[in-house]
Amino acid sequence: MKSDRDIANDILARAIDGNIDAANSALSSALDNKHESFFRVHSAKYLVLVFCLVVLCLGIDAMDGHIIDHL
Repeated sequence: MKSDRDIANDILARAIDGNIDAANSALSSALDNKHESFFRVHSAKYLVLVFCLVVLCLGIDAMDGHIIDHL
């Protein structure tokens, strides 16, 4: 797996060699991959946050007795 620095060096080398189309394609691909992985990482954090909030709200409601009254 290439690091960000290796990817940037590869894109720069392609641009310096005059292969601008390949450099643009590699840059676009790198940006798409970064965007997808960014969303996956942060979506897991948001999912955990929503789960914790639901548990907290259900706990507060159960302590208040409304759930027990409805059952």
